[in-house]
Amino acid sequence: MLVIAHRGANKEALENSWDAFGKAVDAGAVRIELDVQLSRDGHAVIMHDDELTKTTGLELKISQLDRAELSRLKLRNGEPLPFLDEVLERLLPVIELNIEIKGESEKLADVVAKLVANHPRRERIIVSCFQAKPLVWMKHHAPEVQRACLWSADSFNWPFFANLAPNVFLALASTNILHPHTSLVDANLMDQAAARNWRVYAWAEMVGEDHGREALWTTLRTFGLHGLCTNYPRELKQWLEEADRYDRLVHD
Repeated sequence: MLVIAHRGANKEALENSWDAFGKAVDAGAVRIELDVQLSRDGHAVIMHDDELTKTTGLELKISQLDRAELSRLKLRNGEPLPFLDEVLERLLPVIELNIEIKGESEKLADVVAKLVANHPRRERIIVSCFQAKPLVWMKHHAPEVQRACLWSADSFNWPFFANLAPNVFLALASTNILHPHTSLVDANLMDQAAARNWRVYAWAEMVGEDHGREALWTTLRTFGLHGLCTNYPRELKQWLEEADRYDRLVHD
């Protein structure tokens, strides 16, 4: 089960910050999940929300500011806001990336695709989204970019039952990479994944592992989940190493 750091090591540092990304690398994560928003002048900014209040303390919006203005701001930890082009340059040599496009903007999809499509380390990048529109746009305009369908029972708003959603969503985006919420992972889903050659990397919400995380990890590992976007990459990495050692002892 791959260890994917949700917004970096967000329990050890401010989410989506250089500090959180560095700690994710240090923790031994295979991949970092991060979020992108679109600035007023068309730059991809690393931030979960358009509003900057949570991470900077300022009542401003990314969509209403240009790169020069955003570059003058500081996160709560004193760092500058990261931009996607900077992140690709600094992090791809040392770790894989999962770039989540927020919303359904085709313009943001275009900006991300232009940075990723011709990158020499493109195979180390997955671009994901909850909405079909950006992924379908990439399918037609940047098919070489790896795409993933984010799936949540709460947010999925299509007119069919949730248990049919993965088949339809993956077909629309023309991909075999599914990112379901941990609550949607079960034996049936993983059986479908094996039969259809899906890669399944689940995600836990920001408070989803605060209690009982080892029981959750045990269940997901038993199902054969391919990877987990976790809020505790350091702890999960250590737990998996111990679980693997125990398995070897039992089978030797």
